[in-house]
This record gives sequence, structure tokens and C-alpha cells, in this order.
Amino acid sequence: NLHLYQNGFVGSIPETLFELPNLEVLFLSSNLLTGAIPPSITSAQQTLKSLYLSDNKLQGQIPNDLCGLYKLEDLFIDANDFNGPLPTCLGSLSNLKRLYAFKNRLTGDVPSVLLNLPNLVEVGIEENDITGGVNQVCAWGRGLNIWADCSELEDGC
Repeated sequence: NLHLYQNGFVGSIPETLFELPNLEVLFLSSNLLTGAIPPSITSAQQTLKSLYLSDNKLQGQIPNDLCGLYKLEDLFIDANDFNGPLPTCLGSLSNLKRLYAFKNRLTGDVPSVLLNLPNLVEVGIEENDITGGVNQVCAWGRGLNIWADCSELEDGC
């Protein structure tokens, strides 16, 4: 586990960080990191279970490279400057339990395949420009906790 919370780190995420052997938890929240999530994140696909990038200044679209992290259980990318849609391929992360993506500039619908993940218990998408994809889950009543701006969703929640 590597916990580097609130250290005042600036600049981009070092690509070599993901090459650390047996890296299961990477906690980089509350720094001043900028740029995109590097493609080298796929180097951790065999081991990474928790990725905490909250409260930085990361930007761009959420990369499809995250979808190769098949052991991932916790993905916290909230309070950054990510834009565009949530990648549909996140629906392939069958171990995902918590996805916090609130306080970004995300757009479009929440992919239904993501909300169908069997282990998913919490999704935070409020304070974005998400426009739909949540109402079907509300009707299922499967105990999934979703934080969303219901007034902004075309299909409610």
C-alpha cells in the first residue's frame, strides 16, 4: 500500500509509480496533481484494488486504461477536472464496489452496464453534467446507493 495523501505534490502522476510490485492501494488524494491519468496505469492491472485520486487537478477524459484494472474495488476520482462521459468499459470491472466521480465536468448518461455490476454498492456522480441513465436502477431497488443531482437528470431518479 502506498499512502501519499495531502503531501502537496505538484505535476503529473509519475508513470513509474504503477510499476511498483504488489501495489494494491494507491492513495494520492488531496495533492496538486495535474494532467491525465497515465497509460502506464495498466502496469498495475494484476494487483491494484484501490485507486484514490480525489481532490487534485487531474483533467481530460477518464481513460479506458482504467478498465484493464480488473481487480479494482474502489475508484475515487472525485473533485478533479475530468470531462466527457463515464467510459462504458468501466462496466467490465466486476469487482468494483465504490465509484466516486462527483465534482468533475462529466457529461452524458451513466452506462447501464456500469450500474449492473454485481458488487457495486456506491456511486457518487453529483456535481457533474450527467443527464441520464440512473432511473432504471432506482426502479430495481437492489440496494445500490447513488448520489446524483436528480433535478439535472432527464429521466429523474
